[in-house]
Amino acid sequence: MNKQLMDTGKLKHILFTRKLTDNHYEFGKKLGLSLEDHPFIDIELSNLTSETIENLKTHENASWIFTSKNSVKSLLKSIPDISNYSNRKCFAVGEKTAEELLEHNFEVIVPEHHNALSLVDRLEQEPSGISYFYFSGNMRRKTITNFFNENEIKYQEIECYITHLIQPELKLDQFDAVCFCSPSAAVSFFSKYQLSEDIPCIAIGNTTAVKLLDYTENVAMSEKTNIYSMLEICNEYLNS
Repeated sequence: MNKQLMDTGKLKHILFTRKLTDNHYEFGKKLGLSLEDHPFIDIELSNLTSETIENLKTHENASWIFTSKNSVKSLLKSIPDISNYSNRKCFAVGEKTAEELLEHNFEVIVPEHHNALSLVDRLEQEPSGISYFYFSGNMRRKTITNFFNENEIKYQEIECYITHLIQPELKLDQFDAVCFCSPSAAVSFFSKYQLSEDIPCIAIGNTTAVKLLDYTENVAMSEKTNIYSMLEICNEYLNS
């Protein structure tokens, strides 16, 4: 346990705006952090139409783009034999999204930075004449579609999950930091609550950090896009 926490006897209380696992709680406890999770979004996976599935089947040379693991999960829901499509060239933003695809034998290209702008930079290196299927949610930003339209690149956007905003009743004065794992969670949280300037917001990645800056200047970003890295940043940020 952190020496400062041992001296004061008070654990830093962290709010996560998504569901945590027992392993996350255990890791937080080892760092001397008291965790509490209250999801601010709910994801509804959509069913792909038979026409969409047929298009995916017939356009074998089209590349696939995923910016969220929810897109992959939705695809798996509609196409259980997804491994039969593993010859498609895939681009994935973020480690977790790539891991979901790798489990089903896809070869995945991950841009240098885990955000849409970095993906666009990578797509600019692709040969002309390539078409794309872009699997998105209902709250996606327009960075990728704008790139396609401005460069007259053929694509089909497939909205395959819906993000519902939910806002649990909370007393925020008990928390020392609030953690966000998606831009939509930030939108949901700040549409109901305000934070004092001294409460840091911890972002899982660049896209979430940029969205948080719309609401507060007190933003820190984890080094890696996972919960454990966020907890380490919380520990360093609050107990340095």
